[in-house]
Amino acid sequence: MERSRQKLLWLALFSFLLSLSYVNRSAEAFLNSPEAKRDPRAIVILVDMSGSTNNARQTVYRQGFEKIYENLGQGDRVMVGTITGRSYIDFKPVVDVEIPKKSIWVNRIQFERKLTETKETIRREVERLLSRRQGTPRTEILNSLNIADTIFHDEKRGKVLVILSDMLQDSREYNFSQVEVTDNYIHKVIRYRQKHKLIPNLTDVKVYVVGASAADPNKFRSVEKFWASYFEKTGADFSPYRYGHSLISFESES
Repeated sequence: MERSRQKLLWLALFSFLLSLSYVNRSAEAFLNSPEAKRDPRAIVILVDMSGSTNNARQTVYRQGFEKIYENLGQGDRVMVGTITGRSYIDFKPVVDVEIPKKSIWVNRIQFERKLTETKETIRREVERLLSRRQGTPRTEILNSLNIADTIFHDEKRGKVLVILSDMLQDSREYNFSQVEVTDNYIHKVIRYRQKHKLIPNLTDVKVYVVGASAADPNKFRSVEKFWASYFEKTGADFSPYRYGHSLISFESES
């Protein structure tokens, strides 16, 4: 009887050690996976809803979102908002969700269900946004960047800002389509906003611009120069290789 009891105890101990070994192997495999190694990011996407971008919302904006979808990882926060004439006053995110994190302690079926639900929520709300047919009369990009500053302020994750816009500021103060965006004009706008403490702090924020457009190449280059100068003053991580009409690649840089 005693021998039988000892045998059962040894069998139970062996089973426990075997299961522990499996958990350790699973944990090691998960921790060594590319998704687990990449640090989570806060990805803020601002969508220009002005009438001048109606066509872009059906083409390059959709294509841009597809590249972003493909790159989403565990723990990423995704926030989508709009750029309108009243962005700074009435800003309300269309989407604000976090991609679930995989864990050895979370049931795989539950994780995959939650992951699917989260991605479907993003797609559904973005599709609803891009399907709006009537654009807004103004494009308040400058003040929208101050919203991004507020969102990123307490974020500990990597910071990524995607601006889907033609980048033609159109407000009561500045209308890039109607003025010549010269070096003097750029300096004047930046100096005014510095004086009135309107320049946002976007330090360590990686910026992507998708949908940039203009009436002619000269206007395109002068507007790009304005934003390059402005983003430099904000402290953002801006590169001309991430500024253009289409999103060529997203977060593929080393």
